Amino acid sequence: MRPMNEIEIELPQIVLDRADAAYAQIRQQAAQESPAGRRVKSFPRVAGILLAVVILSATAVSAAAVGIVGYRRYMAERMTDIGTEELGHLEMVAEQGNVTAEFSRELTARERSIYEQLTREYEADGKYPAGQIRELAEDENYSGTGVAVRSTPGEEYGCLIYLPDTVLTEEEWLEIIEYLHKLDYSLREKLWQQKYSEVSYFDRYEQMTDAEIDELYALLASAPVDVWGTDSRNLTAEEQSRYEQWTEKYEVENAYTESPIKVITDPEEYDGQELAYCISDARFYEPERELTDEEMLQLIDLEHKNQYIFERIGREIECGKRAGWPQTYHLQ
Repeated sequence: MRPMNEIEIELPQIVLDRADAAYAQIRQQAAQESPAGRRVKSFPRVAGILLAVVILSATAVSAAAVGIVGYRRYMAERMTDIGTEELGHLEMVAEQGNVTAEFSRELTARERSIYEQLTREYEADGKYPAGQIRELAEDENYSGTGVAVRSTPGEEYGCLIYLPDTVLTEEEWLEIIEYLHKLDYSLREKLWQQKYSEVSYFDRYEQMTDAEIDELYALLASAPVDVWGTDSRNLTAEEQSRYEQWTEKYEVENAYTESPIKVITDPEEYDGQELAYCISDARFYEPERELTDEEMLQLIDLEHKNQYIFERIGREIECGKRAGWPQTYHLQ
């Protein structure tokens, strides 16, 4: 019997390598493909990793290899319907052994090819089963027909997936694939909750309504400029150090501010008292004093959202949810 779906929570080197390439790709696409034709100033490396996750999953890298942040993003929509009781059961199964699941027999070369192809389609194309795999009761014997799963307390693996000797249907393969993904998700969700007490910044963005995205797009994309997010003055060395520290806290520890950045329409409106963003020239105006931590988070938050809205709107246009890009302000 061959073990399947071993839990891995570290980002493999291939993801990190592809992240750097994806990071450069985001820069190029932002400059060449955004409707305003603008370049974007700030691109945190985590965004490259997230994009690399999407690229890799589409080329058959399993969900267990993409790391907890990318995997949680990638599977969130499909897994949100799992109830608390089912999630707890799956978590218990996933934690029982060194290996999450094992098949009752070896797969043939053809079966392995089908399994890998359907896994790609499940992950990249949203090809899901109509039903769920049957779970055997503790004292129930496997009948030899169809696919079924049994938890195996005390074994080296968490559960045993029974396969018939006949040819499996596509539905049966998809039920197996979804069950393995649920096991992985349940454990990763627990790890996530243990590590982070707040909603991640990406999850906060995904919860934004279309109206909020449209308003943010108008705010950030209305200026007729080539470079977005320039500064009215250079940050001091101390401010730059704090900027990098708070960027890491924002991305990894979910630090954020509930106070929105001050917004002005024209540079003439700036009073020099606090950090502000100007719509007409897409510029940050910093006071002569050093920025507070709150202001630093406001700046970081808007930079990240500026990057996110183009990815989200483009994604929604591609899948048909949007007819086109939102409207911008008509500046005088």
